[in-house]
Amino acid sequence: MLPTIDIHTHHPRPGQLSLPNVRIQDEHPCLPASGPYSAGIHPWDTAEAREVWLDMFVSPPAGLAAIGETGLDLRPPYPPLEVQRSWLEAQLQAARRLDLPVILHNVRATAPLQATLSRYTDLPVLLHGFTGSPELVRQWIRQVPAVRFSFGPTLMRSPKSQDGLRWIATQCPERLFLETDDAPQIDIREMYIFASASIGWETDRLSEYLYHNFNTLFPRLCP
Repeated sequence: MLPTIDIHTHHPRPGQLSLPNVRIQDEHPCLPASGPYSAGIHPWDTAEAREVWLDMFVSPPAGLAAIGETGLDLRPPYPPLEVQRSWLEAQLQAARRLDLPVILHNVRATAPLQATLSRYTDLPVLLHGFTGSPELVRQWIRQVPAVRFSFGPTLMRSPKSQDGLRWIATQCPERLFLETDDAPQIDIREMYIFASASIGWETDRLSEYLYHNFNTLFPRLCP
């Protein structure tokens, strides 16, 4: 039986193949004792960020499997675009140097995020918590050919996201992932069941695709 895969979570559960996220907020981030994880400077923290926060990407710990979440969030409470973008670029450069994928946060920032990523087309990037329509999926693929999409708990209450999920499953299932993000009450198995029903697949079929996609994105982590 294939493991369930939670590609982005802040609340990992035992017995599941998950990629817990570490939010770097000082020079000594608290890293998981074992297993793979992602780590990055979140756009919300960029006003306080310091160069020393990037030190873990100089000689990265063995468990570092992806950089992020990083990205852009253009809602008013958060730092200005140029501040966020400078730290995003620093992490994209580290990901290129380390040959690691990038997990991206995107809120109201699709155009500037795509413009920035246009200079890093060699990097595989994962849009976490994706909520877009099929039209937006197609736009992302045109602009960022190595993009992947991860759907979180919002999928369960968003018809637009369900349409996006179905389009990806039909047209490019190799780009598909699921996550629980910051929802401790959600088990990734619930996401599998809901997504399978939305697509019209057996859960085993979805599991096979997600397992294959994980091993393609993280070949060094193949269980």
